[in-house]
Amino acid sequence: MKIPKMIKAVQHYKDVPHVENPREEIKRKLLEFGLENKIHKGMRIAITAGSRGVDGMVDVIAQIVQEVKDCGGEPFLFPSMGSHAGATAEGQEQMLRGLGYTEDVIKCPILSDMQPVKVGRTELDTPVYIDKNAWEADGVIVVNRIKKHTDHNNKTESGLLKMMTIGMGKKVMAQYVHAQGVWGLTNIIPANGKFVCRNPEINVICGVALLENQEDRLGYLEVVNGYDIPDREPELFKMADKLFPHLPFKTCDFLIIRRGGKNISGTGIDCNMIGRFGVWGLYEPEKYYAAGIEDFEGPLIDKIALLDLTDVSHGNAIGMGQADIITKRYHDKIDFNATYTNGVTTTFLQKIKMPFVAPTDKDAVQIGMNCLNGLMRIEGRKNDNTVKVCLIDSTLHEGKFLVSKGLYDELKKRDDIEFIGDFEELEFDENGTLISNPLED
Repeated sequence: MKIPKMIKAVQHYKDVPHVENPREEIKRKLLEFGLENKIHKGMRIAITAGSRGVDGMVDVIAQIVQEVKDCGGEPFLFPSMGSHAGATAEGQEQMLRGLGYTEDVIKCPILSDMQPVKVGRTELDTPVYIDKNAWEADGVIVVNRIKKHTDHNNKTESGLLKMMTIGMGKKVMAQYVHAQGVWGLTNIIPANGKFVCRNPEINVICGVALLENQEDRLGYLEVVNGYDIPDREPELFKMADKLFPHLPFKTCDFLIIRRGGKNISGTGIDCNMIGRFGVWGLYEPEKYYAAGIEDFEGPLIDKIALLDLTDVSHGNAIGMGQADIITKRYHDKIDFNATYTNGVTTTFLQKIKMPFVAPTDKDAVQIGMNCLNGLMRIEGRKNDNTVKVCLIDSTLHEGKFLVSKGLYDELKKRDDIEFIGDFEELEFDENGTLISNPLED
């Protein structure tokens, strides 16, 4: 089947919250929290910095650094990303620098050390480890995005509790939690996070929760008293869950993703967005359909092509196993040590399996079109007018995408979708690299 012509679609979300000035917002929230009463002159304050490229995060952390200094404290950042960046101190610092935590912006040291300290055991009898530099500090400020997790479902998924358990716990806790599978993610994260934030010797001063809106922008920011994090995070997660954007269709023959990477999602491409998890025990959409169950969020997608790996991922290609096709360009960027270290730590080996490698973007798209077969048994044979093809820049999904006529006919019935321009051929350069980008006007 030939590559169909595509038209640009824009999804207009309703009630989109947005933090216009992250620095001013966190400054105001820390003032209301009473940070000056928690930090005294000479206190060394450790501030978490994760591996995600979250809108406004660098500005928020840079301002936290300034507020700590204004209180007389001596702040430093420490990488809080489990086994990411090859599980090396140098790799994790390099990842932070690549995300924008440069000396001229944060104006404080980054202390990167993979050596953790065991600080106790929880009521589940699980060990608790935290970063050595954080343990030796006089206080800790935990910063993270609250969001749906890519490997499990729970009252809290990815957030401050996870940061205190796996992020601060370095490789040893990342391995320990993931070795317990979905049970570990669901039970150990809240138990260990609670232990950390309520341990006076660690002194978690506060947590700073960032929630993204439907357009992948900073939508809400809250400072939570350290002791209160386990009680407050479930409510913040409910707010984040309502703001999570979904592709506006139930089924799709072929999804083309221009780029994936660790700065986009912990698994390179967000599993909640594509409806593929690669985790034993979690239902995939295909199984829902086979069982006659249609009440689920994730779309059912026949084939997925992933065209490029972001440079800031530093070769970590975890999540490529959720795609059917990657390009040689993507393949050549893979650091297998970093990828396999992260993948084995999670225990979800499906996520690091090698897909078919196509020579170019154009080949990847054409091969995907040639191999469509899954949805035909549900929706019947497809032709140029009925095949459902979608192109997105990444699974951050800023509400802008290209769709074929098959999806156009379905989406034009909605009142939140605007179509711009006419149907046009996808554009590739002389090397077969995709030029068409839904984010560009």
